[in-house]
Amino acid sequence: MANSKEKDAISNGKEQLIAPEERIYVDNSSLLELKTACDEAVERILTRTSMSSSLAPAPGLSPSGSGASSPTSPTSPSSSTASLLRVPADASTEPFPPFKASHFHTDFRLAIGFIGSAIMIGTSVWSYFIEKEWQKNKHACGIAVVIYAVLMIIAGIDSYYTASTIFVGKRKMLAKRIETERLTIASPALPKPITAKTASADGKKWTTPPVYTLTIDYTRKSNGGKSLLREAKNKKVELGHLGEWFTEEGEFCEDIFEQRLISGLEKAFGQ
Repeated sequence: MANSKEKDAISNGKEQLIAPEERIYVDNSSLLELKTACDEAVERILTRTSMSSSLAPAPGLSPSGSGASSPTSPTSPSSSTASLLRVPADASTEPFPPFKASHFHTDFRLAIGFIGSAIMIGTSVWSYFIEKEWQKNKHACGIAVVIYAVLMIIAGIDSYYTASTIFVGKRKMLAKRIETERLTIASPALPKPITAKTASADGKKWTTPPVYTLTIDYTRKSNGGKSLLREAKNKKVELGHLGEWFTEEGEFCEDIFEQRLISGLEKAFGQ
């Protein structure tokens, strides 16, 4: 049976996509679960799109400001701006246009793992069913083992250098020209909680949850990446204590976290 929101949408003659209400609960006593919930929410928030068809202006420009183009149909094959971001005509409904996430490093490691496994399985099958004599197949098996080891080392190095990276993405904005923004976000390990040295009036020593901090690399370029307009390298963004968006029951308040995240990023971008 349709809920009240769905009935209102139908009665108003509007086509809306009503997402089911989702609640995220974690174990408050586990800093790992708290951090994981925040890390996963970063990409979900930054890639969230709206159901609109207006071209996104560059940050700091209103949709109808100087240099903004007129709305273009996203499905028009002849439109050169069809792939640009789209936000509502009223920019206040979405002040932070979404990024397109890149999962290159994850896909790269998966591909390496698949290739390495295929080599080892193929060599094992060949040596067991076709060339069973050890003196004849040992060289091929040795080469397969070396190749597998090299591939795993490459995957390990890539994983080591991107271990704290939780988001990589880019977006294109339209001002007087097409501008491309690239964003990389890393989530370093959490510091230890701070416990008060003196007890409060009720005799308890209160513990302050650790501060959730992100490290970002941001660039904004135009002319196909030739002109650098803005840059922020290895910039730290403190969003607040973890306890500010988790309830006592462990529910993750994503709307509060989203406000902190977008506000922090906009300050880091210099917008």
